[in-house]
Amino acid sequence: MNFLQPLSCFRAIALSCLVTTQAVAHIGSPNVAFDGQAGPNPVRVVIRPPAALPGAAQVSVRSEGASGVSLQATLGPAGGTAPPPVRASAVAGAPGLFQAELWLLDPRPLTVRVLVEHSRGSGTAAIPLDPAATQRPTMSAETGAGLLLLGLALLFGAVAIVGAAAREASLPPHTAATPADRKRGRLATILAFFILGTGIAAGSWRWRTLDREFRHNALARPQPVRASVLENGAFDLLRLEPAPDQSLPGWNTLSADHGKLMHLFLVREPAADVFAHLHPVRRNARTFETLLPPLAAGDYRVYGDISFEDGRSETLVARVAIPNSRGTPPQPGPPGDAWCKSPLALAPDAPAPVAMDRDDAWWDEAKSPPGRVSALAGGGQMVFQNPGRIVANRDTSLRFVVIDPQGEAVPLYLYMGMLGHCVVRRNDGEVFTHLHPNGTISMALQEKQSLREGASEVSPSPSSGRDVIFPYAFPRGGDYRLWVQVCTQGRIETGVFDVQVDAEP
Repeated sequence: MNFLQPLSCFRAIALSCLVTTQAVAHIGSPNVAFDGQAGPNPVRVVIRPPAALPGAAQVSVRSEGASGVSLQATLGPAGGTAPPPVRASAVAGAPGLFQAELWLLDPRPLTVRVLVEHSRGSGTAAIPLDPAATQRPTMSAETGAGLLLLGLALLFGAVAIVGAAAREASLPPHTAATPADRKRGRLATILAFFILGTGIAAGSWRWRTLDREFRHNALARPQPVRASVLENGAFDLLRLEPAPDQSLPGWNTLSADHGKLMHLFLVREPAADVFAHLHPVRRNARTFETLLPPLAAGDYRVYGDISFEDGRSETLVARVAIPNSRGTPPQPGPPGDAWCKSPLALAPDAPAPVAMDRDDAWWDEAKSPPGRVSALAGGGQMVFQNPGRIVANRDTSLRFVVIDPQGEAVPLYLYMGMLGHCVVRRNDGEVFTHLHPNGTISMALQEKQSLREGASEVSPSPSSGRDVIFPYAFPRGGDYRLWVQVCTQGRIETGVFDVQVDAEP
């Protein structure tokens, strides 16, 4: 009988009573990064959620010249039911940097309000957060051994008390027990041990059941879907739909992010030498479809980012074998070009796609092998400007600039509402995330949360710039590949970089 099982699952039981099925819009990358405004004050926020709920999130806030920072997690708009704000502590020797622990008790999507106090005026940034457990609660071997010894002591102590009570409770004082009394005590001891042992076994079975439910339904994980390639006239069509053994919620309550209901990424395995960023159309509540660009044949890993109206985000994952291309589908411009625009409005459901989305883009390693400098298909180069080493779990600014053949920086323009998009993937596929200059969060959800705080606090993205910066904290060490997409002169350019991240010391 496993006496440790009830103890090791205790926290899982409590959480199972609170948590419904959750998912996150990243894989292996739970940290949330935000770079924006808190009123008139520029602010950088990194939230490192706890691995299990309830738990404390580690929050760091950087705002130059700030005199104080307060944090508050709320399920509703300002003024709703929420715990009192937590005062962040200034970090000694690092002006403008504040840290705090923020306890997260509820697994539902919430808003983290960051109040920055400054001499030029205070302001609040509203950051959406979708907390979810990423691992089972555990205990150390020493704690487990100590609790096991205490449990055995309680078990044998209770059995001894029952046996002694049955043997001697009815005897007058100073009277020795008779053989019949001792027999009655032994029978009571055996019966008590059987009853208590049965109760422990039943409890252990119950805890194992709850732990299994927790692992299957409460742990955050990407949602597997089925991807298939179909013929659509002279071109190939990629279809996404729930897997036969999956009972996923319908996709009829999605919220558009950057004007798209889904951002789909294809990475050829094992070398990650072909990449595509596509935007399927939703055919109905259970199906997305997109025309495939002329990608090299092979086995591909598929990632799909979607956001729901209630604030939840999910990453859909699949594998698909793509055959040799049968042609290049129509595009709104010369092949390989795009116009860096998004539709102003989206129909709830669309007919079968007959052309590529104007924001679709793809990359082939044969054209520009990765390095610190990436050659671009339209001429010029993209340069990764981060000097020195990158360390896991440290706030990092990934900075990129595009230069023309003469070595001059090229202006960057909005691409789907941002100056750039960055996809981060560890080479073993254990980490995947989609970054924007405002961080890891969905722009649509951030705007919705900010509007709750007051429309004046929504900071618009710059319409142009000479470089693009992505805030991020790599969750663990290893070898990564970055795909960075920007818009220059109406054309989507993709730069690719290999990065080594050192483990946290």
